[in-house]
Amino acid sequence: MRVRPVTLKGFFKKEFTQILRDPKMLFAIFFIPLIQTVMFGLALTSEVKNVELAVLAKPNSRVARDIRARAQASGWFKISPVTQTADPTLLIESHRAEAVLIAPKEGFEKALERGNAPIQLLVNATNAQRAQQVNGYVQQIVAQVAAERGYALSPGLIQLDQRILFNHNLDTTSYMIPALMVMSTFIVLLVVCGMAIAKEKETGTMEKLIASPCTVEEIMLGKTLPYFVIGLVIVGLILFVGVAWFGIPFRGSLWLVAVNAGLFALSALAVALIISTVVSTQQQAMMGSMLYLLPGILLSGVFFPVANIPPLFRWMCYLNPMMYSVVNFRAVILKGGDTALFWSNCFWLTGICVVLCVLAALG
Repeated sequence: MRVRPVTLKGFFKKEFTQILRDPKMLFAIFFIPLIQTVMFGLALTSEVKNVELAVLAKPNSRVARDIRARAQASGWFKISPVTQTADPTLLIESHRAEAVLIAPKEGFEKALERGNAPIQLLVNATNAQRAQQVNGYVQQIVAQVAAERGYALSPGLIQLDQRILFNHNLDTTSYMIPALMVMSTFIVLLVVCGMAIAKEKETGTMEKLIASPCTVEEIMLGKTLPYFVIGLVIVGLILFVGVAWFGIPFRGSLWLVAVNAGLFALSALAVALIISTVVSTQQQAMMGSMLYLLPGILLSGVFFPVANIPPLFRWMCYLNPMMYSVVNFRAVILKGGDTALFWSNCFWLTGICVVLCVLAALG
């Protein structure tokens, strides 16, 4: 492998100058990750909120009043103003309520005194995951009100002394931003670098570069190193926005973040090189990048836990460099980092990078 520092330095400066001169390229590199961070941090959340809850009970029921007050104060629910005689099924069908808590005929008080009376809860389950969370929230609120009122809970109900670690408020933003550092950076590096190399092939300048005194290694390193640096900058930018604006906790080490960022940026550039060697035009490079990114993101644990993926497809997750990076960033930023887990993931990530780089060189 012949790489001359002077030649590589010239390529590096030339590529950076070309990037900085292109406003569209700057927009794709820096503003798109920021927009994604703001969208995921503010708008896109998996938390269950604004649930229309109707409580059907006698007007003078203190327990019903406490349930309504606690539900509204939780921030999860909006109380639907309905009367005791309203038809619960019709309330859900007409979208006037998403969940309806129905007291027995004798009232909440008598039911809780007996400890085993049927307190019915109807939930709109068109969204199954949301319905499960709503069901859990309502049960939790009823149990808390019953305990405060001094009622004996039913034998089947177990009270847990719950402790939430590493994400005390169960905030989706704290969970998503470390994963977004991987997803946004991988998208930018894969698409932009792949299209930049495909553009050289499409316009015919790649043949001129190969015919020049520069070696192939110098050309490839000169084309990819600027994007490697840009990848590290994007990771730092998203981390800064997440901590300074969204207030996510940072309990780990910047050094560990940099190690993980360097490895997955290298893997992204290797994939970009593989795609660029196969395609001939920028349009084909874009299509190839999208073909890789969709399954890559879905099988990385960004949105769905890897443990939930069926074993038939789970093996593909372990070939995905994004998965190891997501696990490492979440562990380092939110938990402070588990040394054994971190370096184990880095080991496998390094192995994947080596294989990808060899495939890119052979291509």
